[in-house]
Parts: sequence; C-alpha cells; structure tokens
Amino acid sequence: MTIRTAEITDLDALLVLSKQIGQLHFENAPSAFKQPSAADKPFWLSLLNDEATLFLLAESDSLVVGFLTATITVNDTVPFIVSCPICRIGTLVVDEAHRACGIGTQLMDACAQWAKSQGAAQIRLEVMAFNQSAQKFYQQLGFQDQSHIMCRHLD
Repeated sequence: MTIRTAEITDLDALLVLSKQIGQLHFENAPSAFKQPSAADKPFWLSLLNDEATLFLLAESDSLVVGFLTATITVNDTVPFIVSCPICRIGTLVVDEAHRACGIGTQLMDACAQWAKSQGAAQIRLEVMAFNQSAQKFYQQLGFQDQSHIMCRHLD
C-alpha cells in the first residue's frame, strides 16, 4: 500500500471512487446530495489544483483504492470560537472492494501527520447520520461527537 499526493493524472481513478461515495450519499440523503454526474469532474480537478488542499491517494498494485482531502482553517472572525489551526477533512473514501483493510486508517494517519506539520491542534470532520459504518470507523480512531447538524425541511 502506498499513500501519496494525488496528481492530475489520477483524476479518472478518483472519479470512480467519487461516484461510489456520491451514489451512497444520494441514495441515503437525496434531499442533501445530487446523483453523481459530469459536474463532479471539474470539482475534483479544482481540488487537485488547489495548493491549500491536501489531496492524498491510496494505491495498491497501481490501483487507486482510496483518497482523502483536507484543509487547514483558522477562525479569525468569531470572537468566542478558538482561533487555533484546525484540519478539516473534506472527503475520505475507500473503494467498496477494499474496505476494512486498513486503507482508511493509513489515509487518516498520513493526514494527521500533515496536520501536525501545519500546526493544527485538531482534526474535524462531518459524517452523515445514515453512515453508521463511517461513524464507527472514526470512533475507533478516537474521534468524538462535538456537535450535531440538524435539518428541517420546509414544505
């Protein structure tokens, strides 16, 4: 298993994984997520080109089996919220055929090392309520609930 920085030439492989996670989210929360489409490609391309975004890729035998995106943010506007650097995970996806093999853990470990090198005090992420397996994974890595995002649909 190799964890490395994703490159533009990885885009097609990343789109396959993006479609997997996108379809899962659309099927379970269609009021929040659109079905995967051609519009996904420019989004991932922009992240690949964004120097402020960490874009890691997991590769096994020349096959892309997972990726992670993250950024560092610092609150400088809200006076009652801490202003330390925080690493925010944007997306973590592991290929459906390669889950529970340690790939997600390796991606998260590499992200944590990067976050520390950037002076981050913590890592934060959002996980959908329907995604119980992801919640269990993050809890096993030591993540704890800090808040809940709630939604009410208006008719």
